[in-house]
Amino acid sequence: MARREKNVEIFEEEKMVNGNIVLELKTEKNELGSVRQDGNRFVVLLPNGETFKASSQKEAINILIRDYHLHRVN
Repeated sequence: MARREKNVEIFEEEKMVNGNIVLELKTEKNELGSVRQDGNRFVVLLPNGETFKASSQKEAINILIRDYHLHRVN
């Protein structure tokens, strides 16, 4: 039997940390992770402590969403 599709609302919150703007992505119950700029690249920090580098903010956000979709518990 097919599963019913669920819509998940994701919230963006910008914070100033040590003089740098950090973008945090969250759902109502979970934190997806954060993105910060490092020069002309972006650093993605997952909740489990893993980090990735991305060439654009859009790519960094996609990494967070993809990781959440892969590892979320239904």
